[in-house]
Amino acid sequence: MYSLLTVISAAFLAAGVPRQLLPDAVVDGKAAVVQTLIAGGADVNAPDDSGLTPLMLAAMQGQTAIAQMLIAAKASVNAATEDGTTPLMRAASANHGDTVRLLIASGADVNARNSGGITAMMVAAFGGYVEPVRALLAAKADPNAKDNQSRTGLMAAVTNGDVAVVQALLGGGADVSAADAGGGVAVTYAAAAGSADAIDVLQKRGAKATPRDLILAASGCYTAAVRVLLASGLKANTSVDGNAPLLAAAGENCVDTVALLLDQGADVNVKDGDGWTPLIKAASANLPDVARVLLKHGADVDVADRLDRTAWMYASMTGHEEIAALLKDAKAKK
Repeated sequence: MYSLLTVISAAFLAAGVPRQLLPDAVVDGKAAVVQTLIAGGADVNAPDDSGLTPLMLAAMQGQTAIAQMLIAAKASVNAATEDGTTPLMRAASANHGDTVRLLIASGADVNARNSGGITAMMVAAFGGYVEPVRALLAAKADPNAKDNQSRTGLMAAVTNGDVAVVQALLGGGADVSAADAGGGVAVTYAAAAGSADAIDVLQKRGAKATPRDLILAASGCYTAAVRVLLASGLKANTSVDGNAPLLAAAGENCVDTVALLLDQGADVNVKDGDGWTPLIKAASANLPDVARVLLKHGADVDVADRLDRTAWMYASMTGHEEIAALLKDAKAKK
């Protein structure tokens, strides 16, 4: 005796319509076909060739109505791929708020982790997706869960720089002082990503930035972030392990950041452990725009490093004619 699915498939073929398996119908968003296949006995938990169940496919595409059909047909809301990724994580990572809420209401584990220790909250935070984040927080997702490197959702959020997500997490109890395996905290991640607004929000919640954070922001040419960090009380002349914000910015051709630091009192002739000044860095790396700003702020062309080499010598040795000419003119005006 033929099954209903066999009869339906035969009817499709007779009509010249290619037979679709359940995963294909889900991907294509064909709700009527999905319903027909389910009614015909299709296995709603059978993964496709890539290991994804129909519900996972629906979740990642935001097919909420189809996801509801699958769940009604006993699709597992907590099924996971080999790396531990669940339908909820897939919906959260694609900013499908309605699907996230459906999965939560259907019993999805909001604190499930994949093999890297990452939760749905973390992936939503990293994407800057405030709707899934709020839905997860409302469902008691842990705002301070850590992955295998002890990174939190707040760290992910400030890296993205979406202030609404940062504020949602802080409102949900995220700890601004939580540290990762290397000792970095949320404000460190924000500085490294240049997320000036996030830094401001974190500081208003009690986060304390360090000189290392200022150097991170300076080396990334994140002028706005540097400005916020300086406004919080960090000093432009701060130095860590022989490095200083001005040295970091000059070496990365961060012209605007160099100008800001100098305007805020940074020592234009600060030296690193090898005796290199910002001007020597600019001359060696052929950064004429940085050199101009440094010279305008009084950089000393005669300062030598530990090898007794000046900026002009480095420019000449490496054939950086434009900077060599700038330095020659500056020396003549002394």
